[in-house]
Amino acid sequence: MSIKERKKRERRARQQTILNAGVRVFAKHGYHNASIELIAEEAELGKATLYYYYKSKEELLIAILAEGIHGFFTKLEDSLQTLESPLDKIRAIISESAAFFNAHPDYFRLYQYLNTHPTFSERIYQQLHPVIVSKFHLFRETFSAAKEQGFIQDIPLNQLISIFGSLVMSMGIFRNKDLSGKDLMEQSKWIEYIFLNGILREGKKLKNNK
Repeated sequence: MSIKERKKRERRARQQTILNAGVRVFAKHGYHNASIELIAEEAELGKATLYYYYKSKEELLIAILAEGIHGFFTKLEDSLQTLESPLDKIRAIISESAAFFNAHPDYFRLYQYLNTHPTFSERIYQQLHPVIVSKFHLFRETFSAAKEQGFIQDIPLNQLISIFGSLVMSMGIFRNKDLSGKDLMEQSKWIEYIFLNGILREGKKLKNNK
């Protein structure tokens, strides 16, 4: 390995150490009560080193959230490659989401905290929006295929994806800290059932009052 390549790998490793430490500190103390000093201590690095990689606490937060988005969608894309049926893909999105939320609960504790600060949350969202949009094609393609193949009703895609996304994200956002991975997977099965089948008994279907 060349010196240049080794330095590049060391830089990536140090960045990952900082990101991991930032997630833990932000989730424990909240964004506003966290400090670069606390994050540096958690990462076992000097404060100057953190500022070399990230110019501010907000820049670090954005990097953490962007990494979470990329990590989630990359794993999801890999799992969907082996599936052909759009219904199997919808089921996989739900189960893979539950697994990711179980493995990374601190991301969603941080997300909950941000939602209690609307102005700050909106500013962060505007910076992350391009990242989210670039990945959202996965949901659109899946639901478009399900619609074209006659699996689902003629519901506007934007509305359908928004509702689906809210249900799936609720597993991470509203997860009880005492909820086990097994319980979370059970919850994902109910979300799958309710989303695909509804909750009304046969013969009790309601008309859409749009």
